Amino acid sequence: MKKLFFASLWVLACLVVACSDEKDEPNDEPGSIIGEWVFQKNEYYRNGKLIDSFTAVEDEDKMIAIFREDGTFRYYDYPPEEYYDGSYSYDETSGMLTTNDGVNKKTCQTKITVSTMKWIYDEGNNEELIEYYTRKQ
Repeated sequence: MKKLFFASLWVLACLVVACSDEKDEPNDEPGSIIGEWVFQKNEYYRNGKLIDSFTAVEDEDKMIAIFREDGTFRYYDYPPEEYYDGSYSYDETSGMLTTNDGVNKKTCQTKITVSTMKWIYDEGNNEELIEYYTRKQ
């Protein structure tokens, strides 16, 4: 009888572990900017309406952004023939990302999950550019 009781407990414990409360989509959880990001597409909006978009299909269209813990970044085209190095600051609370490569300083609203990153640029005149990236595996 004891063996049956302990076997039942074991099965119950296995079921509890298998049916844990983990989210089905952990990719929606906030993530770190640190790492390598691959450009996927951009969208250009005017007055909230999509007016243009580009999706990177070929490898040569997939730019790479690398953000390091020391506050530096590298942005390059694939294959890495031309690249931009610089510094960045990212405020997790406001989601504001500022990059400076010594020539251009850009600021955008950034939304980051475990596997995706979105840069949202306010272009003025009710126009907005959104760039989408995925974390490099």
